[in-house]
Amino acid sequence: MEVKKRNRHLGIIILIGFLLIIGGIISYIVTNYNSNQAEVRKRMEMVRDSYKIFKTDVETFNGIRDDIYTNVFTEDIYYQTLKDNDIRFKELFNNYKGTLETIDKDYNKIEDKCINVLHPEADVNNKCEAIVSSYEEVVNTYISDVSSYNRLITSYNKWLSDTNSSDTKLEKIKVDREYLDINGDREYNGKKDVKQEISDEETTNTGVTPNE
Repeated sequence: MEVKKRNRHLGIIILIGFLLIIGGIISYIVTNYNSNQAEVRKRMEMVRDSYKIFKTDVETFNGIRDDIYTNVFTEDIYYQTLKDNDIRFKELFNNYKGTLETIDKDYNKIEDKCINVLHPEADVNNKCEAIVSSYEEVVNTYISDVSSYNRLITSYNKWLSDTNSSDTKLEKIKVDREYLDINGDREYNGKKDVKQEISDEETTNTGVTPNE
Protein backbone atom coordinates (compact mmCIF):
# COMPACT_ATOMS: atom_id res chain seq x y z
CA MET A 1 0.00 0.00 0.00
CA GLU A 2 2.73 2.40 0.96
CA VAL A 3 4.56 1.69 -2.29
CA LYS A 4 1.42 2.42 -4.28
CA LYS A 5 0.92 5.65 -2.33
CA ARG A 6 4.48 6.74 -3.00
CA ASN A 7 4.10 5.91 -6.70
CA ARG A 8 0.83 7.82 -6.80
CA HIS A 9 2.42 10.84 -5.13
CA LEU A 10 5.41 10.62 -7.44
CA GLY A 11 3.08 10.44 -10.46
CA ILE A 12 1.18 13.50 -9.25
CA ILE A 13 4.42 15.41 -8.73
CA ILE A 14 5.64 14.46 -12.21
CA LEU A 15 2.29 15.46 -13.70
CA ILE A 16 2.33 18.80 -11.89
CA GLY A 17 5.89 19.38 -13.02
CA PHE A 18 4.96 18.53 -16.59
CA LEU A 19 1.97 20.88 -16.47
CA LEU A 20 4.15 23.64 -15.05
CA ILE A 21 6.64 23.18 -17.91
CA ILE A 22 3.85 23.25 -20.50
CA GLY A 23 2.35 26.30 -18.82
CA GLY A 24 5.71 28.04 -18.85
CA ILE A 25 6.19 27.29 -22.54
CA ILE A 26 2.70 28.55 -23.39
CA SER A 27 3.25 31.67 -21.27
CA TYR A 28 6.55 32.34 -23.07
CA ILE A 29 4.94 31.88 -26.47
CA VAL A 30 2.04 34.20 -25.61
CA THR A 31 4.33 36.84 -24.09
CA ASN A 32 6.68 36.65 -27.06
CA TYR A 33 3.76 36.85 -29.50
CA ASN A 34 2.30 39.88 -27.74
CA SER A 35 5.72 41.53 -27.71
CA ASN A 36 6.19 40.87 -31.42
CA GLN A 37 2.73 42.21 -32.16
CA ALA A 38 3.47 45.35 -30.18
CA GLU A 39 6.72 45.78 -32.11
CA VAL A 40 4.90 45.32 -35.43
CA ARG A 41 2.30 47.91 -34.46
CA LYS A 42 5.04 50.30 -33.37
CA ARG A 43 6.89 49.79 -36.65
CA MET A 44 3.76 50.46 -38.69
CA GLU A 45 3.03 53.66 -36.77
CA MET A 46 6.58 54.81 -37.42
CA VAL A 47 6.04 54.27 -41.15
CA ARG A 48 2.77 56.21 -41.06
CA ASP A 49 4.32 59.11 -39.12
CA SER A 50 7.43 59.14 -41.31
CA TYR A 51 5.30 59.16 -44.45
CA LYS A 52 3.64 62.43 -43.38
CA ILE A 53 7.00 64.10 -42.74
CA PHE A 54 8.51 62.68 -45.93
CA LYS A 55 5.58 63.88 -48.02
CA THR A 56 5.87 67.42 -46.61
CA ASP A 57 9.61 67.57 -47.30
CA VAL A 58 9.12 66.31 -50.87
CA GLU A 59 6.55 69.07 -51.41
CA THR A 60 9.14 71.62 -50.24
CA PHE A 61 11.68 70.06 -52.61
CA ASN A 62 9.26 70.33 -55.53
CA GLY A 63 8.49 73.93 -54.62
CA ILE A 64 12.17 74.87 -54.88
CA ARG A 65 12.39 72.94 -58.15
CA ASP A 66 9.49 75.02 -59.51
CA ASP A 67 11.46 78.17 -58.60
CA ILE A 68 14.49 76.84 -60.46
CA TYR A 69 12.46 76.14 -63.58
CA THR A 70 10.83 79.56 -63.35
CA ASN A 71 14.09 81.44 -62.90
CA VAL A 72 16.86 79.31 -64.42
CA PHE A 73 15.57 76.95 -67.09
CA THR A 74 13.65 79.57 -69.04
CA GLU A 75 12.92 79.65 -72.74
CA ASP A 76 15.05 82.73 -73.39
CA ILE A 77 18.11 82.48 -71.16
CA TYR A 78 21.21 84.32 -72.31
CA TYR A 79 24.86 84.18 -71.39
CA GLN A 80 24.59 87.58 -69.74
CA THR A 81 21.59 86.41 -67.74
CA LEU A 82 23.56 83.42 -66.51
CA LYS A 83 26.48 85.60 -65.50
CA ASP A 84 24.44 88.31 -63.77
CA ASN A 85 22.41 85.82 -61.78
CA ASP A 86 25.13 83.31 -60.95
CA ILE A 87 25.03 83.96 -57.19
CA ARG A 88 21.22 83.89 -57.06
CA PHE A 89 20.98 80.74 -59.16
CA LYS A 90 23.55 78.94 -57.04
CA GLU A 91 21.68 79.96 -53.89
CA LEU A 92 18.55 78.36 -55.33
CA PHE A 93 20.47 75.15 -56.00
CA ASN A 94 22.00 75.29 -52.52
CA ASN A 95 18.50 75.42 -51.00
CA TYR A 96 17.55 72.59 -53.36
CA LYS A 97 20.43 70.50 -52.04
CA GLY A 98 19.58 71.32 -48.43
CA THR A 99 16.03 70.08 -48.88
CA LEU A 100 17.32 66.88 -50.48
CA GLU A 101 19.62 66.30 -47.52
CA THR A 102 16.60 66.61 -45.23
CA ILE A 103 14.83 63.99 -47.35
CA ASP A 104 17.94 61.79 -47.07
CA LYS A 105 17.52 61.83 -43.29
CA ASP A 106 13.81 61.07 -43.56
CA TYR A 107 14.54 58.07 -45.77
CA ASN A 108 17.43 56.76 -43.67
CA LYS A 109 15.16 56.63 -40.60
CA ILE A 110 12.61 54.46 -42.36
CA GLU A 111 14.66 52.47 -44.89
CA ASP A 112 15.03 49.34 -42.73
CA LYS A 113 11.28 49.33 -42.10
CA CYS A 114 10.38 49.44 -45.78
CA ILE A 115 13.03 47.63 -47.82
CA ASN A 116 12.24 43.89 -48.05
CA VAL A 117 9.69 44.20 -45.23
CA LEU A 118 6.07 43.08 -45.58
CA HIS A 119 3.67 44.66 -43.11
CA PRO A 120 0.34 43.03 -42.17
CA GLU A 121 -1.64 46.14 -43.19
CA ALA A 122 -1.87 47.16 -46.85
CA ASP A 123 -1.84 50.92 -46.28
CA VAL A 124 1.56 50.70 -44.60
CA ASN A 125 2.99 48.68 -47.48
CA ASN A 126 1.62 51.27 -49.89
CA LYS A 127 3.21 54.08 -47.91
CA CYS A 128 6.54 52.26 -47.91
CA GLU A 129 6.34 51.79 -51.67
CA ALA A 130 5.55 55.49 -52.12
CA ILE A 131 8.45 56.55 -49.90
CA VAL A 132 10.99 54.35 -51.71
CA SER A 133 9.77 55.36 -55.18
CA SER A 134 9.65 59.06 -54.30
CA TYR A 135 13.12 58.97 -52.75
CA GLU A 136 14.61 57.46 -55.90
CA GLU A 137 12.81 60.07 -57.97
CA VAL A 138 13.88 63.13 -55.97
CA VAL A 139 17.53 62.06 -55.88
CA ASN A 140 17.62 61.37 -59.62
CA THR A 141 15.69 64.58 -60.34
CA TYR A 142 18.17 66.62 -58.34
CA ILE A 143 21.16 65.09 -60.14
CA SER A 144 19.49 65.65 -63.52
CA ASP A 145 18.74 69.30 -62.75
CA VAL A 146 22.25 70.03 -61.48
CA SER A 147 23.73 68.29 -64.54
CA SER A 148 21.53 70.41 -66.80
CA TYR A 149 22.63 73.59 -65.03
CA ASN A 150 26.28 72.56 -65.26
CA ARG A 151 25.85 72.14 -69.01
CA LEU A 152 24.75 75.78 -69.16
CA ILE A 153 27.92 76.70 -67.27
CA THR A 154 30.00 74.65 -69.71
CA SER A 155 28.35 76.45 -72.62
CA TYR A 156 28.96 79.83 -71.01
CA ASN A 157 32.62 79.11 -70.28
CA LYS A 158 33.14 77.85 -73.83
CA TRP A 159 31.58 81.05 -75.14
CA LEU A 160 34.07 83.08 -73.10
CA SER A 161 36.94 81.10 -74.61
CA ASP A 162 35.56 81.36 -78.15
CA THR A 163 35.18 85.14 -77.84
CA ASN A 164 38.54 85.58 -76.06
CA SER A 165 36.70 87.25 -73.20
CA SER A 166 38.60 88.24 -70.07
CA ASP A 167 35.55 87.61 -67.87
CA THR A 168 35.91 85.07 -65.09
CA LYS A 169 34.53 81.66 -65.89
CA LEU A 170 31.67 80.39 -63.77
CA GLU A 171 32.02 77.50 -61.36
CA LYS A 172 29.98 74.34 -61.79
CA ILE A 173 27.97 72.84 -58.95
CA LYS A 174 29.57 69.72 -57.51
CA VAL A 175 27.46 66.57 -57.44
CA ASP A 176 28.52 64.15 -54.71
CA ARG A 177 26.05 61.37 -55.46
CA GLU A 178 25.05 58.97 -58.23
CA TYR A 179 21.73 58.07 -59.87
CA LEU A 180 19.67 55.62 -57.82
CA ASP A 181 17.96 52.41 -58.86
CA ILE A 182 16.77 51.13 -55.48
CA ASN A 183 14.70 48.17 -56.68
CA GLY A 184 17.16 47.15 -59.40
CA ASP A 185 14.65 47.42 -62.25
CA ARG A 186 17.14 49.42 -64.37
CA GLU A 187 14.71 52.32 -64.49
CA TYR A 188 15.95 55.45 -62.79
CA ASN A 189 12.83 57.29 -61.65
CA GLY A 190 13.25 61.04 -62.10
CA LYS A 191 16.33 60.84 -64.33
CA LYS A 192 15.92 63.18 -67.28
CA ASP A 193 17.84 65.63 -69.41
CA VAL A 194 16.64 69.21 -69.72
CA LYS A 195 17.27 70.36 -73.29
CA GLN A 196 18.17 73.99 -72.67
CA GLU A 197 19.33 76.36 -75.38
CA ILE A 198 21.42 79.34 -74.35
CA SER A 199 22.05 82.33 -76.59
CA ASP A 200 24.49 85.18 -76.93
CA GLU A 201 22.26 88.20 -76.34
CA GLU A 202 24.52 90.53 -78.30
CA THR A 203 24.41 88.50 -81.50
CA THR A 204 20.88 87.06 -81.37
CA ASN A 205 19.00 89.85 -79.66
CA THR A 206 15.52 90.21 -81.16
CA GLY A 207 14.47 93.04 -78.91
CA VAL A 208 13.24 90.74 -76.18
CA THR A 209 14.53 91.61 -72.74
CA PRO A 210 16.11 88.58 -71.06
CA ASN A 211 14.39 87.27 -67.96
CA GLU A 212 16.07 88.50 -64.80
